[in-house]
Amino acid sequence: MNIAEKIRGLGRSRATAAIAGGALVVLLSGGTAVAASKIGTDDIRDYAITKQKMKRDSVGSWEAKNRSLTGGDLRLDSVGQRVFTPHLRDLVNQTGIKNLESDGPYPGATQLQEGDNSTSMWTADDTFQKSWVQCAEGKTAIGGGFSRADEGPAAYKGLQIVTSQPVQIENGDPTTYNPIEDDPDGSFVPNGWLVEGFNNGSTDLIVRPHVICTELPQG
Repeated sequence: MNIAEKIRGLGRSRATAAIAGGALVVLLSGGTAVAASKIGTDDIRDYAITKQKMKRDSVGSWEAKNRSLTGGDLRLDSVGQRVFTPHLRDLVNQTGIKNLESDGPYPGATQLQEGDNSTSMWTADDTFQKSWVQCAEGKTAIGGGFSRADEGPAAYKGLQIVTSQPVQIENGDPTTYNPIEDDPDGSFVPNGWLVEGFNNGSTDLIVRPHVICTELPQG
């Protein structure tokens, strides 16, 4: 016999109806309390909970087990920037490259200050020589190279370049090496360009290194 049949069996008077109603409330409230303590994910039908049934901020981070939700649990475009922290929102909205510029030791053509580049002439002998150029403060090197000065072909045909590469420069030292923390390959973030080689000719030469610099997003 179910609950409804038991209640009908109590009679049709107002008194018995009131008693039956009270019993039903107690019975249902007790049943609800028991059920509330035993509701799990298997008791919720797919798509039964929608945003219309949940008020804003009704679900807190404590209601989901740490690392239990992944990207596969979220519908495409279901999470917008409004749920990001201000720091994360700033990172997402940064462009990859900004304030791009090329720097080199050429008067009036760069933002470099004294000491940001090497302008020593390459002497006409058999010594190993170098020139370097550093990005402006706070910028990262993403490319580079070199050029000659105003000497003619007869002078620079004996120029032999053996190195043209990105480097780290600190306090005028182009051999600085500060690897990225926890990087297994020992990679580094360059802020300058180094050119090395020989002047095998008979005339001293000016070798101008050039570097392409930019501001990159900071993680």
